[in-house]
Amino acid sequence: MTTSTLTATSGILDTHAMKFLAGCHGPCITIVVPAHHPGAQEGSRKALVHALVRTAAAQMKLGKLAGRATDLLAPLEEIAQESGVEAGGAGFAIFRSPEYTARYYLQDRPLEKVVIADHFYLAPFVEEAFAPHEFFVLGISIKHLRLFRYVNGECHELPLPAGVPVSLDVAGGFDKPDHQLENRSASGPSTGAMHGVHVGTLSDREAFPQYLHHFFGIVDRGLKATLDGKPLLLMGVHEEVAAYRRTAKHPHILTPDCLGNTEFLTTSNVAVCAADACRKQYQLVAERVFAEYLEMPDRSRTLAHVPAVVRAAGEGRVHRLCVRAGAEMAGPGGEDLINAAVVETLRAGGEVFMVPQDKMPAAAPLAAILRY
Repeated sequence: MTTSTLTATSGILDTHAMKFLAGCHGPCITIVVPAHHPGAQEGSRKALVHALVRTAAAQMKLGKLAGRATDLLAPLEEIAQESGVEAGGAGFAIFRSPEYTARYYLQDRPLEKVVIADHFYLAPFVEEAFAPHEFFVLGISIKHLRLFRYVNGECHELPLPAGVPVSLDVAGGFDKPDHQLENRSASGPSTGAMHGVHVGTLSDREAFPQYLHHFFGIVDRGLKATLDGKPLLLMGVHEEVAAYRRTAKHPHILTPDCLGNTEFLTTSNVAVCAADACRKQYQLVAERVFAEYLEMPDRSRTLAHVPAVVRAAGEGRVHRLCVRAGAEMAGPGGEDLINAAVVETLRAGGEVFMVPQDKMPAAAPLAAILRY
């Protein structure tokens, strides 16, 4: 058999990669390599990769794959020799099947592991892969709006579009408020940042919610073309974030908020907050799907018995699968049945959701909603 090689040395383990790997057929070797810094106490990462490959070889020699070990492991030894392996950086996972060799970088900090089975070892990476990977972040402040783009763990600050005022003060010159507040306030101690905003006859304090509504309405409209329907994460103090949510018509604002003053945050600070919001968004969706499973009136379309879920997943019947995070269950031949259910569900085009451990009972680590 001719062996074709797919190497993704600069990619991350995202949705597309997971679906591709789920479609690969065994025997499957997965080697997980932790993050590493040159000169770290744990020693050379190249030596670690060699050691993990030797571990895989030792496991294979004890089983039915003994005669294929050299052929399957040769590309992994080549990866261990690459100069980039020795450099510091994020952890990565190597996936090897008879047809493919792939390497994907991981954003989280994985533990080293070697798994040889009929499926690639994908369950621990589901949350990272299926959480939002690309969205915009709006730093909300009446004094200084900021816009960022988040992609795969990194943030870059963007200039505000021409139609978006940088502050509440500047917003007064863009157009009239929704409530047609015609009079202008005079600049002075009582107006603060609202200089130039139409305020009418109400006191500034009483009219402040209207100023915010007007300001955030302009921002929401001005961002429409830039956002182009993509998700938006809100960052800022609670009152202003809540006011923006009430005003904005953008259809895809992420559920979590990042609370705190964003005026002086670095892009690295914003990236950390955004990554945490990614996980929270994914977990909220997972909890909603699990609640849907619990509330389904037609119990004939639900399954929780692990071997039965694995069979149904292999038959392409699982539409949505909830998995208790961190769960494992050894099956015949030692393969993890939880991972097998995850991979078979993804292979058939189903969805997988990792539910936090405190939200799902340990005695029932799988909950499947069936197509039929």
